Amino acid sequence: MDKNVFQTEMNRVAFTPAGRKALADALMKGGTVSARRPVSWARRGMAAALAAVVLAGSAMAAGTLWERYFGRLDEGQQEVIETLSQELPAAECNGTVITPLAAFGDQDFYYLMLEIRAPEGTVLPDYGGDEGYYQFSNPDTREYMTLVDSAGNEIGGSREFEWMSRSGGSEVLTAVIRLWPAEGVDFSDGTDKILHLPGLWLQSPDKIYTPVLTGGWDFNIGAHTGNIESRILDTTGVTVEDDRFGTVALDFLRVSPLGLRYRSSWVPGAEDNTLLSPPLEISVVMEDGREIYLDNTEGSGRDDECWYESYGPFEAPIDLDKAACVRWNGVEIPIN
Repeated sequence: MDKNVFQTEMNRVAFTPAGRKALADALMKGGTVSARRPVSWARRGMAAALAAVVLAGSAMAAGTLWERYFGRLDEGQQEVIETLSQELPAAECNGTVITPLAAFGDQDFYYLMLEIRAPEGTVLPDYGGDEGYYQFSNPDTREYMTLVDSAGNEIGGSREFEWMSRSGGSEVLTAVIRLWPAEGVDFSDGTDKILHLPGLWLQSPDKIYTPVLTGGWDFNIGAHTGNIESRILDTTGVTVEDDRFGTVALDFLRVSPLGLRYRSSWVPGAEDNTLLSPPLEISVVMEDGREIYLDNTEGSGRDDECWYESYGPFEAPIDLDKAACVRWNGVEIPIN
């Protein structure tokens, strides 16, 4: 088998040089690479060409594209997105071109907006909930959207996607994918992280999967990173009292424009320890008094060791220069 065949294909996915060589070597040894994920949006007049590269850090990407997902963004929020943005090339397979319209992320969260443009003559209808949903995976055939490193090893974490409202022809869809890392994964470390989309299916209400677009589309979201700004705040001596867990300490707190990560611990021997972690609230208070909450959270911990770590993204990016403090169960920790 000719290694140059693999090398040529890897050149099209925009790997780092070291990562491209490692993946080619892994494939020559019989390794497999899985990664899955597509998204779409319509922009009339955009050439459906593999060589097309959208400037994710442009004013249009921040001011127009992401407002369709987050809602209205002020100038500071737009600048945050532009600072974190990356440029990713389009991918083509079987006549379907998937173009990254915008992409940005930090250590813990990554957002990717994709336009899916089907081959000429292919119609991608709008479906209601009673008709079915477009999906990027098919559990019946064990084809899933995945994220892998340059050697084909799976990178753990969660993957979400949301379809945007149509704004183009019937052959175009747009979606936003949001990635969450597993423990120990840093989206901003500059190493290759290949998101692979195995196809597009229509999932019926009865969980029957019908192929719509077949092939494979790869996007390296890790080879290039924007200017990451996160802050680890001083939590020395920060504690609260909880009815079930007793004295709870805030051991670690990192805030970025995209979200929060924090770790808490408590003294062993609490009388009622039926929950994994204390039910405490956390938010960011902006200088103008607005309180910003997390859109969702994930976490892990050990109740026998009395600690818990949680992280989650904001409902929309924030400008840290305009943030006053993090409010943790009523206690305020200054940011600036």
